[in-house]
Amino acid sequence: MKYILIVIYIFTYSLNLIAQKNNSHKISHDKVMDSLTRSKNKVTETKKIAVLIYQDAVLQDFSGPIEVFSKARKLTRGKYEVFTVGLDTMMIGTENDFVKLKPDFTIQNMPDVDYLIIPGASMPVINDLVVNDTFTNFILKMNAKQKTKIVSICTGSYLLARTGVLTNKKATTHYFVADDFAKQYPKIKLIKNVRYVDEGGFITSSGVTSGIDATLYIVGKENGEKIKQMISRALQYKFHEKEEWPVAPNGMKYSRVPTNY
Repeated sequence: MKYILIVIYIFTYSLNLIAQKNNSHKISHDKVMDSLTRSKNKVTETKKIAVLIYQDAVLQDFSGPIEVFSKARKLTRGKYEVFTVGLDTMMIGTENDFVKLKPDFTIQNMPDVDYLIIPGASMPVINDLVVNDTFTNFILKMNAKQKTKIVSICTGSYLLARTGVLTNKKATTHYFVADDFAKQYPKIKLIKNVRYVDEGGFITSSGVTSGIDATLYIVGKENGEKIKQMISRALQYKFHEKEEWPVAPNGMKYSRVPTNY
């Protein structure tokens, strides 16, 4: 009996030590988080981010940025709020109808935001959207709001370019359509071999995953380099600002004229 009591005592003592260690670790972790969120570049007000979604948008174009802001929200104790916005409240399907989403708001009833994210789509979809006055007027309305910055992902740059807001500014887009973009909008200075371009009120990013780079860059500006690096590690993603673009096989590129490809 004596030995059993000794064993129980040792076991209970060990559990207490483990609990104290875990509690100490939690307190240490909280101190680190508090220290980071008190940094010079700390977000002092909640940043509101609207993600425009529409039929056949590329899923990764907006899911990557949403994940970055989700991590930022956790690390900054709620200083980021993200929601989706659509032309109406109808369900939309992403490219190939893989995922269906219902917008949180419509473009008519959405709240004011700090950032508007515009994802891209395949060029047939984009070519239809650039002549849609509803999209054009919405982007112009958002551009008129002094505090709102607009971020395009991939071919979403065409929607920005169509409105004229990028005239005489630098911008980038998906490498496969870059030459076409330059021909369509010769007054925009196309920047190649980059992941994103910051022109103050506008940030354009190149292909698909570059939206992660653009939003990591935003979080870095808003909340400091340490937070940005923590999110990058959490995503197991290596942040890039510049990167040599890939080359399509056999010189392929997007063309508005039918080819033999």
